[in-house]
Amino acid sequence: MTNPSNEKKISKVAVVGNIAGGKTLLACHLAKIHNLPLTHVDAIQFLPGLKMRPNQESAKLLKDIERGNSWLIEGYGPLDLIEARFHSADRVVFIDLPLWQHFWWLTKRLIKNIFTQRAELPQNCNEAGFVHMLRLYKSIWRMHRKMRPELLRIFARENLKNKVVVVRNAKEWRHLSLTGFISNSL
Repeated sequence: MTNPSNEKKISKVAVVGNIAGGKTLLACHLAKIHNLPLTHVDAIQFLPGLKMRPNQESAKLLKDIERGNSWLIEGYGPLDLIEARFHSADRVVFIDLPLWQHFWWLTKRLIKNIFTQRAELPQNCNEAGFVHMLRLYKSIWRMHRKMRPELLRIFARENLKNKVVVVRNAKEWRHLSLTGFISNSL
């Protein structure tokens, strides 16, 4: 691991990964450690009642944030913007946990959501409904099979290789969460 004092100041960070991989909590820790304004994409994409904001509106809001001098953006948003965000970022944190971990953490999150709503969502976004829960479980599998390979191809590009930090297990997640040291070699 390189010495954190030799690294340039991190001012733009993108955190992405499959559903229920701990993106939100990790992003909160990193934003605090690096003193970065935090944006949860879910807070932009969703309107009260889990209704989707029109894609063009979400895209405009995210682009406005990305034009800033510093940010930490957690989540995906419109897919046509993601690669540009990766290029703008100083670091991209890709949470790539084993598939079973996402299913387990989603189950725990859904049980918790019976009693409380996720803080990063707009009001009246109840994720405890059966239809929404089923959609989330299916989405984990779909994202793993379709989105993950595409992200790996993007991250393998020469201009992104040194920006990407891949978190492969809970131990690496905890380390990054505690230290905030966003080196591309955990």
